[in-house]
Amino acid sequence: MLKLEEPKRIKLGFYPYTYVRSAVMKSLLFKKDDYHKMLKMGFSEIAKFLQDSSYKKEINALANEYSGADLLELALNRNLAESFKKLMRISPYELALLIKEYAKRKDIEDIKTILRGKFTNANEKETANSITAAGTLSYDFLVSLMKKESIEEVLKNNRLVEYSLFEDGLKDLKEKNNLVGIENALDKFYYSHLIQFSKILPKEGTLFRDFLLKEVEILNILTLLRLKKAKFGKDNLKDFIISSGNRLKDYKILNLANLEDLEELSKALERMEYGSIVKRGIEEFKKTGSLIMLETELYKYLLKQSALFMHQHPLSIDVILGYMFAKDIEVRNLKIIIKGKQLGLKEDFIESQMVF
Repeated sequence: MLKLEEPKRIKLGFYPYTYVRSAVMKSLLFKKDDYHKMLKMGFSEIAKFLQDSSYKKEINALANEYSGADLLELALNRNLAESFKKLMRISPYELALLIKEYAKRKDIEDIKTILRGKFTNANEKETANSITAAGTLSYDFLVSLMKKESIEEVLKNNRLVEYSLFEDGLKDLKEKNNLVGIENALDKFYYSHLIQFSKILPKEGTLFRDFLLKEVEILNILTLLRLKKAKFGKDNLKDFIISSGNRLKDYKILNLANLEDLEELSKALERMEYGSIVKRGIEEFKKTGSLIMLETELYKYLLKQSALFMHQHPLSIDVILGYMFAKDIEVRNLKIIIKGKQLGLKEDFIESQMVF
């Protein structure tokens, strides 16, 4: 792990080989029309469609041991992991440092998956199949974590986050029987660490920093909406806010946390740049009691921001990070389609959960 207690600015050069390879990988991502085709297909047709795509290698390698949705989801995870690790392999040292720091979000997701599996006493095979290993932790190590006897043992041996940072979360687990505090500690660690890392990047990292601050802002807004919906007290809400290190942005978020209820919060959000998105999402929430549409629309907004990286700066670190974000979204979309088809859900509903 890169130690950042005494930040030393790293240098990023011009890496045409890595940028061009990233552009080629980006060209293999599915387009909106591809998703619409899959939405009209049956399950077996989708499997064939994926087997004829960039996921062919992983599907063929796993086909002797797995079948159906398990085969496709495992292949998606393997492909995502290989895509990210390939970027790390083909990148010079300084650039690989940045990619690894960004990819730790997949480590955090995998640790959460393992914790949820422990918490719900889920089948170990199901938990193992949900691990992506697309970050810096190996699949074998993550499986070894999964086999620990307790949540406490998983946290003590996670290799990323100091155990002491889970003190409040473990207290909540014992007193309230939920993982919210522990998962919040994981998120706070990841984003605070990445924001700190971004400060030692040269000017070439400016757009990445801006995107990261935007992502943290949106995650905080989603957290506030969920917790206001659950009627959390104002004082408790502040514990779940991720600090961006930007005083103005953090001040705005803390002011939103001080609002009385979901109604006041939604009115305040409608005056921000996401106003129209929030308004539609809250209207849907009032009808259905679900914030899923709002979450999806805000992630679409982020995806558009990452697309700007790739289009406006084709020979910079932004195209690499933009690709990683878009690839992650692609795998998420495909999993939604696979699960939706498996459950026999309507095409319109499946599409409403997707980001493209």
